Amino acid sequence: MGAHEVTLVFEDGRVARFEANENDSVYLAALKNRVRILTDCLEGACATCKGVCTSGDYYLDEYEDEALSAAERERREVLTCRMHVTSDCVIEFPYASRIALKTAPTSIPCKVVEVDMVASAVARLVIAQDAESAPVSFIPGQYVHLSVPGTDAQRSYSFANKVGTNRHAFYVKILEQGAMSDYISKRAAPGDEITMTGPFGRFYLRPQERPSVMVAGGTGLAPMLSMLDTLVSPGEEGAPVRLLYGANRPEELFALDQLSGYREKGIDLEIELCVVETSSGWTGSSGHITSLLRDEILNGGNCEVYLCGPPPMIEAAEAALAARCVDPSRIHAEKFVAS
Repeated sequence: MGAHEVTLVFEDGRVARFEANENDSVYLAALKNRVRILTDCLEGACATCKGVCTSGDYYLDEYEDEALSAAERERREVLTCRMHVTSDCVIEFPYASRIALKTAPTSIPCKVVEVDMVASAVARLVIAQDAESAPVSFIPGQYVHLSVPGTDAQRSYSFANKVGTNRHAFYVKILEQGAMSDYISKRAAPGDEITMTGPFGRFYLRPQERPSVMVAGGTGLAPMLSMLDTLVSPGEEGAPVRLLYGANRPEELFALDQLSGYREKGIDLEIELCVVETSSGWTGSSGHITSLLRDEILNGGNCEVYLCGPPPMIEAAEAALAARCVDPSRIHAEKFVAS
């Protein structure tokens, strides 16, 4: 029987990946790869090894109903000691990675390839792994820690590119006082050495089984671009996507040409732009981006919602969605904090 990639995502955002043969339980496959999932009985009776499978197909060996109820199984909760994967799968656990992983996160040496200002206060940073190294494996929406050349600091940025490439794009908000901002503004040059550590994050693209609503504020657009780049891949086309993208002023918006090209590549995508402070010639909406979260785009609450941006935007969006009775399990959020 075939082997499939299993991705474990822990509460602190760290990720572990390994190949699992269909004959092995996920617990056993993890153990073979030095990942110790919490467990006790190994017989499907104690529920200690329980997680949630957010993507992929599987079946379960016999287990006790007290360990996994019908309602839990409907929510795709799984007992990993009884679980066999029949496709690539992603499983989330409600505890920190230090319990299961004894090694440090992977760090990959890279070099700066491009640094360009793409908006009034946003830079696009492109780095590349060694051409001979395997592309880092991540789920669209996740992030890594990047070292700041010439300092001991590191900062976290979401991938803005598709999976499977050795070149990675990130968007950096330029601040008056910021370690990465200072580097980007004053001394960044192609060839600079930079270290990428990760990936991390519980914010990632789910299977396209229902319409998606993406709400991005500022550089919170970055992970959405990674998701959209994935959705244009053959076989990934699915339910419609609505992107709500906002900033304080029109000149802070970026990647507009890239966004406009996704429909031509096969995505059923609608885009709405919004700025807080309008200027002459602006034809989009005005106000805060969360004002665009209307009943008619939420499919009666049956949708996946992705939120990425500053904390006030996330909090306002979550409140608006709660008022519209959107299932909290369908709301996925990543707060971007300026640093």
